[in-house]
Amino acid sequence: MRVPVLIAGGGPVGLALSMELASRGVRNLLVNDAETPSKHPKGNSLNCRTMEHLRRYGFADEVRRTGLYPEHPTDVVYVTRFTGHELARINMPAGKSKIENPGPWGATLLTPEPMHRSNQFYFEPVLKAHAETYAESDIRFGWRLNRFEDLGDRVEAEIEELASGAVVPVTCDYLAGCDGSRSMVRRQLDIHFSGRTSSGSDFYDGDMISAYFHAPGVYDALAMPIGWKYYTINNDIRTDCITLDGKGEFMMLAEMPEGESIETIDAVQIFRDAVGADIGIELKSSVAWLAGLAMTADGYQRGRVMLAGDSVHLFTPAGGFGFNTGIDDAVNLGWKLAAVLQGWGGPKLVGTYETERRPVGIRNTNESGRLTSQVGGLEFPANLEDDDEAGSRSRAGFKDKLAIFKEEFASLGIQLGARYDGSPIVVGDGTAPPPDEAAVYRPTACPGGRAPHYWIGERVSLFDRLGPWFTVLRLGPTAPGADGLAAAAESAGVPVQVLDVAEDAARDLYERDLAIIRPDQHVAWRGNRPPDDPGALWAAITGH
Repeated sequence: MRVPVLIAGGGPVGLALSMELASRGVRNLLVNDAETPSKHPKGNSLNCRTMEHLRRYGFADEVRRTGLYPEHPTDVVYVTRFTGHELARINMPAGKSKIENPGPWGATLLTPEPMHRSNQFYFEPVLKAHAETYAESDIRFGWRLNRFEDLGDRVEAEIEELASGAVVPVTCDYLAGCDGSRSMVRRQLDIHFSGRTSSGSDFYDGDMISAYFHAPGVYDALAMPIGWKYYTINNDIRTDCITLDGKGEFMMLAEMPEGESIETIDAVQIFRDAVGADIGIELKSSVAWLAGLAMTADGYQRGRVMLAGDSVHLFTPAGGFGFNTGIDDAVNLGWKLAAVLQGWGGPKLVGTYETERRPVGIRNTNESGRLTSQVGGLEFPANLEDDDEAGSRSRAGFKDKLAIFKEEFASLGIQLGARYDGSPIVVGDGTAPPPDEAAVYRPTACPGGRAPHYWIGERVSLFDRLGPWFTVLRLGPTAPGADGLAAAAESAGVPVQVLDVAEDAARDLYERDLAIIRPDQHVAWRGNRPPDDPGALWAAITGH
């Protein structure tokens, strides 16, 4: 076979890369060892940025029909047990209210797509089904990448259909390893991880169990208003229990007791202890995993071989950054590969993938590690469950300590604030962006960051009006012409469209009359008039 891009791995990251390439007219072949998407829950939240990408692919609404239904509360609740005392509650608006009732500076103004609580095993089949609709994509589950060799001008590989043993040689221009934490592609490249390893000393910092239950009786036993995530804290057991569908499906994360294994542990009894009542519980699946990791690969690419997702960054679930960071990897890589394969991307363009994305991987894993340390190192009074006055005082005092955890479930700075400052394909204007804060996102058009979102008129998203490739924005009622910029792009073969947003508020938000938005919706350049040499500008931001 001969194909421009071969993708190893069919999780959310590999599927996103396939769609990014196919939507840009690039043929790709994706192979995935497993015959079906994951059957065990993991990854519980699609953040704002991921939902923006799915909106661009055209099926964000379909994904919102998976997971929690729109009216279900998304509060995070700290309890002694489900039937015990509520210790603290982090109030989070339900999905429906976030979409229908935007505040003046709430998440719905900053983004057209608020976060959605849906587990990977619900939404991954939707991603796969949509990836398979593209004529440019050949999606093969039940196939494995056996070997590859980068020959400088191409990559030679071999794939195998596991059911039949049929082996097919593949020649491709580029290989993308989206094959997870044990990535064969990364290991063959001899790229290693650095960062925070597991200490085994705290909760969320050692051997853990992830168990999937059907237990609708939880709602009859629950002693407090319904939430989405329940942290149980008592002297017997600590757990992190996530509501999957709001109808009785739950995932529990708990420490693996010393001397136990996934084969011997009684996961049902642990969940029953967390609930605090003898309810009916059906264990559907369970897996062992290692918590406490916050690691980033020492490299994201070698020659014609690239890595994305868990193959280059490992997270403990604190913060929910994992596959969301990986999908942003795929978007960054996808348009660059497409540009080069279509002939207008310069020789330096693909190399900027690592330049731009690895610092984001380090930033996000560091924040996840910090949150993990907060959760794991939490100390609590021994009498939290006591029904006397002393117990009541302890619970009241402990509530203030739990307030620090709110940022874990918002983290808008992580979701929307990734920046590519210093990238060779970003042309700065001498201004500095706002401080990088994990919990706070301040919209800015300072080149390098995600283009600030803007509602045009009553309810038209700026993002829906951006072109599929580059967009020249003319902002405000007196913006200068952009014919020279567009003509220089056309001369260089760069696909571009001009978009007029004549509202003063849009110009105030961007603080310039003109801006160039990249295919991944990051700002490449801005100014009050076209540059003297627009050809040189396009050469710079396309990797020449």
